[in-house]
Parts: sequence; C-alpha cells; structure tokens
Amino acid sequence: MKDIDSEKIMLMTRMASFEQEEGKKALRICHFFRSDYVILNVVKSVVSSTIAFAMLLGIYIYYNVDNLLQEVYSMDLIETGRGVLTYYIAFVGISALISYVVYSFRYDKARKSLKNYNAALRKLEEM
Repeated sequence: MKDIDSEKIMLMTRMASFEQEEGKKALRICHFFRSDYVILNVVKSVVSSTIAFAMLLGIYIYYNVDNLLQEVYSMDLIETGRGVLTYYIAFVGISALISYVVYSFRYDKARKSLKNYNAALRKLEEM
C-alpha cells in the first residue's frame, strides 16, 4: 500500500511540475491544428524577415549613398532591382523554411508531451 502511495505522489508531483512549466506552453500550442499553428508562425516569420531585410537594405543604402549617387546614371536599375529582389526572396525563403522546421518540431514535441501527460492521468485514475 505504501509503494502505491509513494508512486502516486511521485506521479502527481511530475504532473504538477509539467502543468506549471511545460504544460501551459503545450496547451497553447495544441489548441491549434498543426497546419494552422505552423502557417501562422511562418507568416509571422515572413513579416519579420521582410522588416529585417528592409532595415538591412536601408542601412546598406545609408552607408553607400555616395557611391550609389555617383553610379545611379551608369547602373542598370532593372538589373539592380532584380538582384535586390533575388536577395529578398532568398532571405525570406530561408527564414520561412527554418521557421517551418522549428515550429513543426515544437508542435510535435508539445503534442507528444500532452500525450504523455494524458497517459499519466489515466495511470493515476487507475490507481
């Protein structure tokens, strides 16, 4: 009888610890469907990386304004625009891909931890 009580207490302690720390995040994540959660966070990442790219481009232009103003008449603006667009697409694409992988992993991890938590609840109920 004592072993069951100590095992029950240990299980309840682990469950309470999970609820306080990891469980809150996991519940927030798992309220979404996997695709909705991942797409929402990828869209956030695309917006953030667009802002970051614009800031980096602004900094580049600010520090090279003298050279750019001297070469503006001799440079091919369409080709320069294509180059900037290519860098933008690569920057945002890599960011979106990384976000997809990270948020898919986080969702799967949260789902697994909630499954373990539910299994622990069933085990506690059986005790």
